[in-house]
Amino acid sequence: MKSARRSDVDTISNLPCNVLDEILGCLPLKDAVKTSILSKHWRYKWATRQELDFGYDFFGSFAHYQEAKTIIYQVLLLHKGPILKFKLGGFNLKSCPDIDHWILFLSKKNIQEFTLHIWSGNIYHLPSHLFTFQQLRHLEFHKCLFYPPPGFKGFEKLINLDFDRVTFVPSIFWNLISKCPLLERLRLLWCTDFDTLEIDAPNLKFFEFRGKSKSFCFKNAPVLGRVILSLNSRVSADASPVCSNFMKFFHCIPSLRELDIRGWLLEYLTMGGLPENPPTALNNVKILETDMSFRNVEEVSVAVYSITNCPKLQQLTIRCSADNNVEPVVQFLRAQLFSFQRVHMSTFGGLEMEMEFVRFILASAPLHKQIFIWNYSCLLLRPGRQMMNEIKQYRRASPNVEEIDVQDLV
Repeated sequence: MKSARRSDVDTISNLPCNVLDEILGCLPLKDAVKTSILSKHWRYKWATRQELDFGYDFFGSFAHYQEAKTIIYQVLLLHKGPILKFKLGGFNLKSCPDIDHWILFLSKKNIQEFTLHIWSGNIYHLPSHLFTFQQLRHLEFHKCLFYPPPGFKGFEKLINLDFDRVTFVPSIFWNLISKCPLLERLRLLWCTDFDTLEIDAPNLKFFEFRGKSKSFCFKNAPVLGRVILSLNSRVSADASPVCSNFMKFFHCIPSLRELDIRGWLLEYLTMGGLPENPPTALNNVKILETDMSFRNVEEVSVAVYSITNCPKLQQLTIRCSADNNVEPVVQFLRAQLFSFQRVHMSTFGGLEMEMEFVRFILASAPLHKQIFIWNYSCLLLRPGRQMMNEIKQYRRASPNVEEIDVQDLV
């Protein structure tokens, strides 16, 4: 028999170009560039890579920003072909003219996904070149000034828009939304304050807002299924509200499935009173998350009204906090009936009112199956094991409660 010999065939190099691109695309950018030393054949293989990630890991691998900036210039100058996805951001990335140059280069590369996170220095003013990216499907900014040039026609193919600490003129922003007919996902986190946050986006499926607004209106959102809203400051009460804020808020979101309401939004929803006939938008809600501050009966009544008027509710998450005057809230809760299946409660401290609330849930929810309670040991008035033993003694309306779990978080 002939002795086995090691094959000299370079199997990887002979793979189809699209397969090699996929392999290189799975490597961190610095590792992909290092393949250029393998042979002449590999010298510029990485240069056709369609996804460039100069993100946190990239910047974190350099001791100085200047080193990272030099590498970015070298990569862009040697790159060939389209760049479909470009990410730029790191804790030491500062607003600087170099970013303008990089965006100008990208304007000729058919970019579909663009992410820019500025963390250091001044807020970054986006250049006019960016508004020529007509193939954009995903756009994400952090700490930027967004002022489109005159004649800007929008991003017609945009599906995902994510603004975090971005400054803009509200009217210009809503004009942008109207020119993104395919938009499905929108996040606005700590951006410009609004007088009225009005959503008119027929294809929008997910919306998250954290910040300040005096009012909310879902004008046209027929397929919006998931909403996360956090109001971080109080809204002054209208002495004579025209209609219920609650009814106005839920007026045009018939496809709502998941709702998460935080901060001062509960207080906002109390203004104008609760409607006698609940909005039909609650009919299909299956997952509900809410703060329950127990500041007053009115706020708790909004939370309970929302809970009891979601006939398909399956999972409820409550973030707890309380003050000393809990008796009115306790009396109010004792009159309620719940019909959901799963309950999650966080920042639970074991206060009398919180324990009473758990008692009411178990005694009043005939379809209930599971209850999970997360608490921080520094907030506890009693050990988690002791609380769990006490809760397990409570009367249950449902014979199907499978699990009651109290978990301590340090």
